Amino acid sequence: MSTQDTSNGAGDQATNPINKAAENLQQTANKAKESIQQTASQVTDEAQRVADNLQQTAGKAKETVAQVSTDATRSAAEARRAMRESAYTVKETASNSLLSAAENIRREALKGGNEEVVNQAHQLARSMEKAALYLDSHTFEQISTDATEVVKANPWQSVGVVFLIGLILGMLFGGGGRD
Repeated sequence: MSTQDTSNGAGDQATNPINKAAENLQQTANKAKESIQQTASQVTDEAQRVADNLQQTAGKAKETVAQVSTDATRSAAEARRAMRESAYTVKETASNSLLSAAENIRREALKGGNEEVVNQAHQLARSMEKAALYLDSHTFEQISTDATEVVKANPWQSVGVVFLIGLILGMLFGGGGRD
């Protein structure tokens, strides 16, 4: 029995380092597994933080774009309103100027006393008053429609009138004068 005891003792000693090595290997594997799980958890948490930040940034960008769009729409509406008001003010001023010019033409013609001049001045003044009334009673859309119809009906006369107006404006504003 004593040989058996010694052989068992040597076998136990040989298996003991193997068992210890296996235990150490198992512990190292467990630690590696825990480390990998912890790293995976950290990566997942960081990815979630990045996703949340991206979502917040996208939300803020969307809000900014919406605000800019709203501001641009509001500014465009205000500009249209201001331009419309300005255009109607110019139209009203033109109408008033026509009425004033008609009155002045009549007054000056009456000072001259010549019957033919008075009649022609009266006709011109009446035409100017009609134009003033037309401006007062029509919108820009109606005026545009009427002008389009006149140009379509009389294209060559319209070109001639535009040419004459251009010449008059050129002379008034000194266009084409060489020094």
